Amino acid sequence: MRILVADDEFFARKAILQMIHDWDGSVRVIEAEDGTAAQNVIDEALPDLVITDIRMPGMDGIQLAAYIRKNHPSMPVTIISGYEDFTYAREAIQYKVENYLLKPVDRQELNSLLNKLKMHHAERREIHIEQAMLACFYEPSDHRSLLTLESAFELNSSSAFHTIVFVHPPSQSRELREISKEVFGSHHLRSILITDQFQPQLLIAWIQPQSAANQEGQVSLHFLCDRIARTLSERTGLTCTGIGISSALSDLRQLDTSLREAKLAALQSFVNGIGQPVRIEHIGQIYHYDAAYIQEWTSIFSQQAGSYQMAKMENMIHSWLADCIKKQFSVHMVQDWLAATVNIINTIIGRSCSEACSYLEQRSLFEFASIHEACDELIAKLRAVVEQLSQTEPNRDIVQDIKEFVEMNYKNKIVLDDLAKQRYFVDPSYLSRLFKRKCGVGFAQYLLSVRMEKAKKLLESETYQLPIATIASEVGFNDYSYFIQMYRKVYGATPGKDRSNKKI
Repeated sequence: MRILVADDEFFARKAILQMIHDWDGSVRVIEAEDGTAAQNVIDEALPDLVITDIRMPGMDGIQLAAYIRKNHPSMPVTIISGYEDFTYAREAIQYKVENYLLKPVDRQELNSLLNKLKMHHAERREIHIEQAMLACFYEPSDHRSLLTLESAFELNSSSAFHTIVFVHPPSQSRELREISKEVFGSHHLRSILITDQFQPQLLIAWIQPQSAANQEGQVSLHFLCDRIARTLSERTGLTCTGIGISSALSDLRQLDTSLREAKLAALQSFVNGIGQPVRIEHIGQIYHYDAAYIQEWTSIFSQQAGSYQMAKMENMIHSWLADCIKKQFSVHMVQDWLAATVNIINTIIGRSCSEACSYLEQRSLFEFASIHEACDELIAKLRAVVEQLSQTEPNRDIVQDIKEFVEMNYKNKIVLDDLAKQRYFVDPSYLSRLFKRKCGVGFAQYLLSVRMEKAKKLLESETYQLPIATIASEVGFNDYSYFIQMYRKVYGATPGKDRSNKKI
């Protein structure tokens, strides 16, 4: 901390300097003989406090306060004046001078002022560090903020820090912050606590032992986090719904990495409904990914969705949720399952062609109070969609819909099995038989006829004289020779011969 004392009276100035040194020997005290000298020091040293006499040659205390107000508005100023100058000194109120000392300066009065300054300085420094850390969490390339943190914390290869994320009710943010500060401080852990920039229900805690000795003998972070959650529950009746702990890192340039790890671990704690701390290392060790389970589940769920078996679909979602907690699925598996389920529901919504049913968006699980709430939203949306489709489906001709789909997408790869499973949610063999019965030809033959008809129109077009290879690609053929073969089979001549005959 830096303090500037400006007074043209030598002994009065030295007396104040001595009082400040007696109060705290670590403070850097700068002295100036008049207002002009003080002005130069202020611009160069940027002191945390200016103590100035009101009567000085050249620039007096009032003029100096006016200069500071204009050029350094956040810098606090204290005026020293005698009884006869007190009324004059009050004019400095317009320059935001809030403190006054009467000559001769009383030691206790000065100490009281300095104690307030020290507290205010610590608060400002903490806010400055929090802002710098927030910038490094979300903007790793912010070198100025990184330098601020490096100067505030002494980190080396043997020291380490962790990032912890608490998922909590937003209404209890202040209480959780105070409890965390208290618990970490009681175990000699330096902590910076920040509310997430985008999700107010997340409290980010940066933790570092205050010395190497503390680091070797520190209490388990898992234990401390659990204690914080229990204390919050005791005081408010509410608790954290997820707690995640990053790996130990020593490079401040990895702050963004530690935050990602802590958020992922917190999400793992959240989706398993335990509300207990989870370390990033637990994902993959304790919580696993079962790709075959997702594939089998989504396949069955799609079939149920195709026939609008609402009760069965609802039971499947509840069953999956129970397995998720019991079998300890990883957060990656939960996210992939949720994305697949939302896609299936959106496919069903697309079939309804109704403005009343809007598509589901892929949302962060942190937006829900629990994983159960996320599943309840899926079920509620399913019910609305199924009710809508149950009213319109009887009037829908599935074969006519396939014909319209082919007319719109003949340029692309179309497989009837894929349509059956992903668009109509019916058995592929059933759809194949239904199409042939209503159209008189199989689906493959119908698709070929549509493509050949489109190709013939392009060949005969006088507006667009496209090369035959381009026409083949335009109607869905990647193999040029196969296109020639199929065209001759349908029309009895090659595309080139057909075009020449047309010209003749």
